[in-house]
Amino acid sequence: MFADSVGAAQHYGSAYSMVDYTSKNHGIFASVSYIPATNMTFTGTVNYNKTTGELDDFTVNYEDKLRGGLTHFDYTFEETPSYSDIDYALMNFALGMEYKFTPTVTFTADMDYADLKDKAGTVYGDESGSYFMIRSGIRFDF
Repeated sequence: MFADSVGAAQHYGSAYSMVDYTSKNHGIFASVSYIPATNMTFTGTVNYNKTTGELDDFTVNYEDKLRGGLTHFDYTFEETPSYSDIDYALMNFALGMEYKFTPTVTFTADMDYADLKDKAGTVYGDESGSYFMIRSGIRFDF
């Protein structure tokens, strides 16, 4: 911002407009744990998230901006509302097992699966996809 010769604030650098962004997120999470013996534990989780978001459409009258003193701007925002839209659903499943050999040594095994459905395909394109991972290890507690 800068002041013109009569002291009125002017914007310099780009065209601009104030608009609202609305987002909605709905999630469900469930977890279960089962301990069949004092040294063994099984766990499971399910998580679902549905998210949408959008920037309100806006228009900038560039001719009015130029007449109003905005004689230089670097870029416009005409496509911004479509780039800011998100609409995706994410589903996660996880299973785990722990077996304590001793109070300080534990064997662990876990499985994770996630699936993302991207319905909007923002600036980065369609990011839909899924993964499946299995991991195991020995944990040492100090």
